[in-house]
Amino acid sequence: MLDKMPGAIASLAKELLEQEATGDRARTEAWFAKYAVLPDHLKNAFTTVSDIPVDIQPIYSFPEEIR
Repeated sequence: MLDKMPGAIASLAKELLEQEATGDRARTEAWFAKYAVLPDHLKNAFTTVSDIPVDIQPIYSFPEEIR
């Protein structure tokens, strides 16, 4: 399945860049109406884990603080 990732990412990038380049609002709205929807099983999964505390202080390996 990982071997399909480069093609899928290239296809997604092509679609989004074409939407931006052409300024086709209807095409963009149709795309988001189709793909910007969170399925119920994922909504339920997020609800299940929403009460897990996040008390992690990440340590980044950047040489200096980024602002």
